[in-house]
Amino acid sequence: MNRPPLILRLKVSGQRKRCSLWLPLFLVWLVLAAIAIALLPLILIAVAILWPFGWGKLLFFFWPPFLGVLCALRGLEVDVKQGSRIKLISFR
Repeated sequence: MNRPPLILRLKVSGQRKRCSLWLPLFLVWLVLAAIAIALLPLILIAVAILWPFGWGKLLFFFWPPFLGVLCALRGLEVDVKQGSRIKLISFR
């Protein structure tokens, strides 16, 4: 199974300025995991209430594809060059 990306790298450079930023995404994942665990009982109650209307199935089956897309971001690089400007977004 793939793992989610741990670092996001942003790089923007123009004619005069260059900016490079590394963001630790593993801290974001820790906070989101804590929030998800805290909200799990409410989510399960919402799924049970909305199941007869079809919305519960959407909530219940939404998570596996979402996590698959999130984990697939690892290794993605978007590099845009326009004249002397360069923009890079990289997930590692």
